[in-house]
Amino acid sequence: MTDKQIENVQMTTESKEADYKFVCDQLYNYNVRATNGLLKKPGQDINLFLKDSAGAVVGGLFCETWSYGLYLDVFWIDEKYRHHGYGEQMIQEAERRGIELGCVFAHTCTFTYQAPDFYQKMGYEVFGVNDEYPDEIKQFFLKKKLTG
Repeated sequence: MTDKQIENVQMTTESKEADYKFVCDQLYNYNVRATNGLLKKPGQDINLFLKDSAGAVVGGLFCETWSYGLYLDVFWIDEKYRHHGYGEQMIQEAERRGIELGCVFAHTCTFTYQAPDFYQKMGYEVFGVNDEYPDEIKQFFLKKKLTG
């Protein structure tokens, strides 16, 4: 903090959706400048859905790409459809599309109560663990090199 504090500034929890968007946009713009535009490459989302015969969504994998990395952000499959190979197929398809876009690695995070073993089975390696959660819950950070 500097010696001079700017007057008439206050911290608050009151906000509008536009306030949230403004802060996120400002951070994004800063990060793009700080990485000389690398953050934007390839900059394409990969969203895959798993649907049953009636067209109902029973799973989804939402990924982002930046700095030539593929980030597996949200991944869920209805319990009825787990352990049938759909998860593996979805990860493989996301990785294939990431490689097509120029991504050289993939990364994600998961918790002990989610799927760390699944990701490791898919070739992801743990590079960090946060074990500060209560009840012996751990958060795993995983990565995998992508090859075309």
